[in-house]
Amino acid sequence: MKLALRVSIIAVACTVLTHAHAAESDVHFGLTKFLALQAGYEAGQAEAIALGDQRVESGDMQYVALVFDYACLGHDTELAQEVAVRSFPSNAKAPGPPEQRVVAAGGEVSWKEAHSLDDVKPSQGGFLLYKLGQALHVLQASFSHQGIPDTPQMAPFFTCDPALAWAHPRGRGGWNSHAADLTLRWPAETVAMAKATYDALLRFPAIGTVQRKPQEWDKVRPLLDGFIKAATKAEKQAWFVAQGFTDTAFLAGITLRDGARPFELEWGGRRLPKLPALQSRQHDTDPAVLDFFSGFFVDWLSTQNFDALAAAHAAPVAKKRAGVQAEPIVAIDKAELAARLRLWRIRDHGAVAELAHARERLSPRQLSTLSGLARTPSVLVTYANPADAVFPLVTNDKDASPLLPFIVRKAPASATGNARAVAIAKLRHAPYDTVGVVAENIEGSWKIVAILAAVDH
Repeated sequence: MKLALRVSIIAVACTVLTHAHAAESDVHFGLTKFLALQAGYEAGQAEAIALGDQRVESGDMQYVALVFDYACLGHDTELAQEVAVRSFPSNAKAPGPPEQRVVAAGGEVSWKEAHSLDDVKPSQGGFLLYKLGQALHVLQASFSHQGIPDTPQMAPFFTCDPALAWAHPRGRGGWNSHAADLTLRWPAETVAMAKATYDALLRFPAIGTVQRKPQEWDKVRPLLDGFIKAATKAEKQAWFVAQGFTDTAFLAGITLRDGARPFELEWGGRRLPKLPALQSRQHDTDPAVLDFFSGFFVDWLSTQNFDALAAAHAAPVAKKRAGVQAEPIVAIDKAELAARLRLWRIRDHGAVAELAHARERLSPRQLSTLSGLARTPSVLVTYANPADAVFPLVTNDKDASPLLPFIVRKAPASATGNARAVAIAKLRHAPYDTVGVVAENIEGSWKIVAILAAVDH
């Protein structure tokens, strides 16, 4: 990447960023594998444990549950409880007031799955390493998610149920921030999380007849300083390479900016089926709405002309009507829509994540810079098949769901009575976010009135 281009990306980020962010697969896969090796596990065993840990982060179909679907546009208690079990361990279940569903870092509930493995027989241990990884995930998540879960704020388009929603606590950045997962920002908590992980690895019974020979924690602890302080993918990568890692592709998708060089590795550790196309076959949904969103997603995930795409799909600027209360962020204009579409196609999502999540309108300077960035093809993430750009999803409805590129839900009507619908998707290059595309039927034609997002993992 040319220096001038990289400077431009950083300039966009710095207009809104107060800190870098993300400790996602760097912790759940990379740090877990590192600690397992230090704890005396064989290389293949450490890899299996790390895979079991990381796949809980939308790495397998049974783990994909989106807050917009289970707690906002839908109200699915079963899914909300599943999310809690694996990522928000609390003494109280959903539904329930957020202040009663507190997550305690390293609390008794977070250790439950790890303790359930205490009596594993040596002959069984090798077959339960994925399960050990899943138990570590719950334990680790209790540190990043500690506190009272926040509730995404999506008014005026739809409302999320605080009794069901699980999101980063306000004290750690809130529902719209990756700050809770930033190791650089939480050094003491990161050390405590790593120590708890190490203790859980040590207590897992011996596998077969081999007795592990772990390093003393006092020797492991100083090695973590570089990992904790790393503020870019490049710095994280350098730390792992220094620890003997030859494959660092698992860092792809974390919400840190690339750093000194573009991070172009692709990780194949997720076990998700491929979608043949972006055409949705969702049951019990208006075919015309599905066709509209299917066509829109194909265009969005393949184009480099965002201005033309926005011009075709933006809603006309709403006229003020007497007696009708204005909606503060409805009907974004063509320039704003084009910018939002660009933001979610930038490959280095970590460089612009807070900008993508900004609730306020983008400034003229930000709009201009983003417009210039998108003219350079290497900045944008591209896929040979647009369907490869999204995670496959399924609905939790009564009938068996086909694999879907996005989930469509009905939203409350606009202030003027127009029908609205939301397409909920998860982009592969931004795996720790959920995106909602809000469309409104205006005089018989569906138009995009908002691009919403929430940190969701």
